[in-house]
Amino acid sequence: MPVAERPRPDDHQLIEGPTSEGGFQAILGTDDLSPGRHRLGFVLISPRGVVSEPVVSVTLHAGGPGAESEVAGPFDAAYQPWPVGSRGLYTAFVEFEETGPHRLSIQAPAEGGGTEEVELAFDVGPETSAPDVGDAAVRSRTKTAGDVAAPTELTTGSLYDPDLYRLSLADAIGGDRPVVVVFASPAFCINAVCGPQVEVLSELRRDYGDRAHFVHVDLYENPHEIQGDLGRAEISQAVWEWGLPSNEWTFVIGADGTIAARFEAFATYAEIERELERLLS
Repeated sequence: MPVAERPRPDDHQLIEGPTSEGGFQAILGTDDLSPGRHRLGFVLISPRGVVSEPVVSVTLHAGGPGAESEVAGPFDAAYQPWPVGSRGLYTAFVEFEETGPHRLSIQAPAEGGGTEEVELAFDVGPETSAPDVGDAAVRSRTKTAGDVAAPTELTTGSLYDPDLYRLSLADAIGGDRPVVVVFASPAFCINAVCGPQVEVLSELRRDYGDRAHFVHVDLYENPHEIQGDLGRAEISQAVWEWGLPSNEWTFVIGADGTIAARFEAFATYAEIERELERLLS
């Protein structure tokens, strides 16, 4: 599909489940799904705020009304807390066997003990929009610190780590090291499933910078021209080239240029480190 006809990732609408009798609601953070193994992530909200129990029990159903069947579970989804604030995402790796309608049945911790069932319906497509695990990473020619007059041309964020813009993604991929790349706009993290991803990338760079390459690509091509007005914002060419359907992504890429892990929505330091360590070991 030509770029002009594709929906902008910053127009992406999160899938929200119905509110239960007790006031619980689930919001899906990872809806770029296809048959195969995927990281499934959702936010769980109660009348008291974000639910942060260490694990919740989940059952996966496939098929539409009248033809639905249980296909996985019950299994645990683990809470991944944001490094700042009080938000977090429940995640689990799930094997999808077919396309079409699916539903999660989540057992939320009810006040006073027991659980309350919370539902979240979504579709699994024939293929993902963004590159999947096992695909070759797209060698996009992204901007570096040497290409611009000021850091404000590279990122909407106020915290600037020059080492994240030392290499173009095209030069980092397929070299002698794994690559971790984050596509995100730090100043415009405005939904329930995005978080301080560039800060996490910078922290990983400090700990693993001699063993891997770390690259940030802003969601917007012209961050210095936005000045708080997204009406001026142009989506980065690399974001179009990678086919990203939503506004925050992290990929871990092997030294051979193959995608080893992908994270839609916010991913914690521990989640990314686990995949990076697998490559480094």
